[in-house]
Amino acid sequence: MKKEKSMFICMAVTFCVTVIALYGIGKMKRWREDYSEVPDLINSISANNYYYLTVIANSRRIDDKEAFAREVIHMCQENAFHSMKFMTSVNGYPSGLDIKVYFVRDNIEKGEPVCNIQFVTDEYDEELDIKNDPDRFHLYLDGNEIAFY
Repeated sequence: MKKEKSMFICMAVTFCVTVIALYGIGKMKRWREDYSEVPDLINSISANNYYYLTVIANSRRIDDKEAFAREVIHMCQENAFHSMKFMTSVNGYPSGLDIKVYFVRDNIEKGEPVCNIQFVTDEYDEELDIKNDPDRFHLYLDGNEIAFY
């Protein structure tokens, strides 16, 4: 009887440790992703080749928002996001961008964006795009123009 009870306790402990380890590995993977400090594109909506994007910073904070805004625009120009890519084969690159930025994925549903980035021309022109005509675009961070280069 003692042997059976000891075996049962040992199996129960092993099962519990395994479940906790698997749960912890999943949480650790998500934590590493959320705090990798590599921005990622989460959502993209386009209208007339003008793109509305949701980007996560994968960070707890953004120390230099202007540098971050430039990095995100460069990632858009190079189509370099990990989770999503622009479909450029049909309409080419976007003719304008409006980007809402959040720290991590969970913040999207919880509150306001950390910042808003726009990369636009003076007047909308579908012939211009962010990749081939960047000198014709203006970069705005929270409504204030900043230098792109």
